[in-house]
Amino acid sequence: MISYDNPRLWQRTWVLAMALGGGVGVAAWWWQTHAAAQEDSPVVATRSSAPPAPDAAKAAPKNDSALLVPPSIMEDGRPSDFTPEDWSALKEAMSKTANPRSELERVVKYLRFQKGFEQWQSLQDSPDVSKRHQLARRLLEQIPERLKQAELTMGEALMLESALWTDLEPNDDIRKQKLEQVQAALNGAAPQPDAEQQARDAALQKEYKRREAAILADFQARPENQRDQVKLEQALESARVSVYGRKN
Repeated sequence: MISYDNPRLWQRTWVLAMALGGGVGVAAWWWQTHAAAQEDSPVVATRSSAPPAPDAAKAAPKNDSALLVPPSIMEDGRPSDFTPEDWSALKEAMSKTANPRSELERVVKYLRFQKGFEQWQSLQDSPDVSKRHQLARRLLEQIPERLKQAELTMGEALMLESALWTDLEPNDDIRKQKLEQVQAALNGAAPQPDAEQQARDAALQKEYKRREAAILADFQARPENQRDQVKLEQALESARVSVYGRKN
């Protein structure tokens, strides 16, 4: 779950990215309901009114989204939207994966997507509607890839698409049409089940059900005073282990 209480969370969410943590769906819901809530509620202090983190000066300016302006490469080889400490920690973490370079690229894109969403969210009340909409469109472009990489669930992707289109398209009918098109596109981008694995699982299940049925039939055929529940459970467990193997 992504929390929006920490101003610099985006720079540490590589841990969540490695665990394939999504969580943007909650923030998407927040976007859709926040405007309505503001009409009925007094103005309250927001995270932007809090004092900056002590090391905020090391980070890239919050208004410069890497989705809109490609970060420059610093002398030490890191992108300008990462602090030296964060970049070093990220590279060290990715060095432990099977494909360090490709994983580093993937996680960097994911982190920028997360930060871009947070920046778009923070622009809700900004007079710069053009910039907010431009950022929303960049986010929309990335959602299929984030879904394909299993960094978002289908539900999160659809909720985020809905939130972004709520911002971009005021016409309900057009927005509904867009979302229908989006769902079809996302269905194509979503990771597809492994057909071979599905076939293996189905075969194992079929074999277990065959053995289970034979064990239960034998149990039912016995006189009631010869039906041993413990032995029945042992026979079923033995069949399960024989088919699926022992649990770790």
